[in-house]
Amino acid sequence: MKIGKFIINILKWNSYRGAKKRRKVDKPYGRYVEQIDIPYIDDGNYHHKFDVMLGVEPRKKCCLIDIHGGSYIFGEHIDQYIFGEFFLKQGYDFISADYIPNDGKRRSTKDIFDDLYQFLKYVFSHQKELGIEGDDFAITGDSAGGHMALTVSQMLMDDNYMKELGYEPLGVRPIACLANCPVYDFVNMSGPYLKKSGQKRLLGPSYNDQSLLKLLSPREHIDSLTCPLFVSTCMHDFLRSESYLIKKDMEKRSGVFEFLDLEIDDKSVGHVHNVLYPFRPHSVTVNQAMVDFIERNRNK
Repeated sequence: MKIGKFIINILKWNSYRGAKKRRKVDKPYGRYVEQIDIPYIDDGNYHHKFDVMLGVEPRKKCCLIDIHGGSYIFGEHIDQYIFGEFFLKQGYDFISADYIPNDGKRRSTKDIFDDLYQFLKYVFSHQKELGIEGDDFAITGDSAGGHMALTVSQMLMDDNYMKELGYEPLGVRPIACLANCPVYDFVNMSGPYLKKSGQKRLLGPSYNDQSLLKLLSPREHIDSLTCPLFVSTCMHDFLRSESYLIKKDMEKRSGVFEFLDLEIDDKSVGHVHNVLYPFRPHSVTVNQAMVDFIERNRNK
């Protein structure tokens, strides 16, 4: 993919997210038991907050933790309400995570993971106060958030990797990781597509720190991901090749893995379509496959 096309796809995708957000006059406030804007770091920053909604009865006693995408520079926890409704209606509890995005100046992707670690630490130590029943947690994310979901799951499954990142193990293992149209080969995904200025904007001041990029790259630590893994992509996903890299790597190792590629030549079925428009027919195919994958692996 050429540089210009890659940047256009990113801008187009974020314009879709912005349009979706403006359409959200029908927020799910009041339709679920909910706690909104819970601070996991009490510094007044809006991005250091998250939302919890409890699924409809009968509840599954399983919580889906969702990490939004946005090219590492956009997005917030409110973006995921529509996506969350698909799972809430099936009885899952749903947590929408947030983090301070990269600013291209001082913050970098490692700062995002510092935020997400503090978020996870808070959630797992306040489970009862949040109303979460049961001990089953699954991690999901889309695009850049898919990268984060993969890395967070690797952290939680591998205490040594957690320590390598500078964090203390939390003693919680996810029952599954579900990545939609994710970034995977973080070391190499930017170089072929983005000029130096674009890399700095998306990845921050450490954009060229190869050791840090490797430390945060899901592909470099795929052996740490020992929980069941589900990956979705589609014909018009501009990061489709990243999902196929996961497929290639997973086929070389043991473990539970499911790969769903919607080979549909419909431009409305594009990058993270199942998150932006979760109740459209092809999106339901993906999201129901996620539910079925969780349930099969919960019962093992």
